[in-house]
Amino acid sequence: MKRRHLPPVLVLLLALSLLSLPFRRRLFLPRGPSQYYAGGDALLRRLAAADAGGDQVRAEAAALVANASVSSFPSIGNRYRLLYLRLPYHTNATSAPRQRAVSRLRVPFETVPDDGALLAAFRASLRSFLLARRQLRRRGGDDDDVVAGVAMGGIGDLLDRHPRRERFPTCAVVGNSGILLGSGRGGQIDAHDLVVRLNNARVAGYAADVGAKTSLSFVNSNILHRCAVRSAVAAGGCACHPYGRAVPMAMYVCQPAHLLDALICNATATPASPFPLLVTDARLDALCARIAKYYSMRRFVATTGEPANNWTRRHDERYFHYSSGLQAVVMALGVCDEVSLFGFGKAAGAKHHYHTNQKKELDLHDYEAEYQFYRDLQARPEAVPFFDETPGFKVPPVKLYW
Repeated sequence: MKRRHLPPVLVLLLALSLLSLPFRRRLFLPRGPSQYYAGGDALLRRLAAADAGGDQVRAEAAALVANASVSSFPSIGNRYRLLYLRLPYHTNATSAPRQRAVSRLRVPFETVPDDGALLAAFRASLRSFLLARRQLRRRGGDDDDVVAGVAMGGIGDLLDRHPRRERFPTCAVVGNSGILLGSGRGGQIDAHDLVVRLNNARVAGYAADVGAKTSLSFVNSNILHRCAVRSAVAAGGCACHPYGRAVPMAMYVCQPAHLLDALICNATATPASPFPLLVTDARLDALCARIAKYYSMRRFVATTGEPANNWTRRHDERYFHYSSGLQAVVMALGVCDEVSLFGFGKAAGAKHHYHTNQKKELDLHDYEAEYQFYRDLQARPEAVPFFDETPGFKVPPVKLYW
């Protein structure tokens, strides 16, 4: 059979199409903010300002205010109280309401108020939580007000320094990445005036790489909840302070039900055994949500070539959230003259956490997008969104140490 040959013109066109593939990838997968669709960076900022998951959190808090109940029972041997936070639910449209447990806690008898007083305090805490978020939403997330959250809304007082009067000369925010193992950064970290650690990460046995000094513990409320449940029996209170009870703790709320844990932990504190605990300001939370969403959308556009509006196809906004590390970094920008970041990033073969065997990153966060935020803080702070929209605020020098 006679072999057929393509016409020379078709061969040339095929070759040119193959050679052009790298160019086409660069065209549709731009690095950084995409300019191929109308709006560009301005559109990313506008979309990022829409509160990711905020409606769900407000709905959960409102339901707890209206319908939550608290009941407790003595444990076997009367060693502690078993406390249940419950909400009514319906199995179908015609069924009578049943009670489901939202949270189960173990609390000491002596220091925690009785069920009625505890429920009243919990509802008051929820109302304050809701009010701050509703006010922020009614103002349309005004940029001046949101960026004011960088001043930490009370964390300065927790650290015995008012953020508008006095700043820390040098601050270290210590991430939990496994890249710290073998780094020998411990002494460098401890030399900073303020050292912030995340989610109660252990330092014992790792001091050579992560340091031993801690000025502030920054946690998400899931960490406090798990710790409070475990420690109630063994310690007779809330022993969620691995760095010592004198080290303040700042907590952002992942679930409104966790405000009950904060109340119980504060109730176990005494003058002889303090436990300074503060819930983060709504403005700081909103600012961090905007930054995380902006960088995630920017990364989505750069890696897929799709419009930013399609971001929600890959990320369920009910569960997408910034990491504890990102919020701790943003907080530090508001009270520090210089900020050093340690343990933010990853390398091939490195564990996700230096102090655990976890290797996989959580889908809840877009870590790669957050890493770009940290790189921008160091290399081109003028490009970081939302900070530049507030007169008078300037991002302090930031240095990344791997």
